[in-house]
Amino acid sequence: MPLYSIIYISRAPEVRGEQRRMFLSNLVKQADGNNMQNGVSGCLIHVDDYFIQVMEGPRGPLSETFNRIAQDDRHHDVHLVHAGPLVTRQFTSPSLAAFDIASESNPVFLKYRVRPDFCPYHMAPHALTDLIEQIALVCAKLDSSNRRDKSLAA
Repeated sequence: MPLYSIIYISRAPEVRGEQRRMFLSNLVKQADGNNMQNGVSGCLIHVDDYFIQVMEGPRGPLSETFNRIAQDDRHHDVHLVHAGPLVTRQFTSPSLAAFDIASESNPVFLKYRVRPDFCPYHMAPHALTDLIEQIALVCAKLDSSNRRDKSLAA
């Protein structure tokens, strides 16, 4: 079955502290339930008050997932950055990789700022794709390490 990829950005609700952690945890738990059932994998980056997400999977379920997200009250100003065929998955774990990051304290995001504050809406699509590829490498290392730790524990 051919694989496809969708990358989008959106504005996240302004939540802080413990509420922010719970908000993201609940979002990921709900997404995992839907995504695993539909063969969708990916990464959700919650940086400052934005979401950047890459999703990978079969075209139909991927489109349905994106349409559901575009209608979700937790996402505002949803913009499709990229959609197209994919040779192999960057995100192989069945659960959604999720990161909650403050851009001013993360050197990767400092590199991609085009204004004083990080804003994915001001990034060129190729820069956003490059940022996500860097995140994918981190996810792959974490996934590999997690599998190795589980096999050592067995």
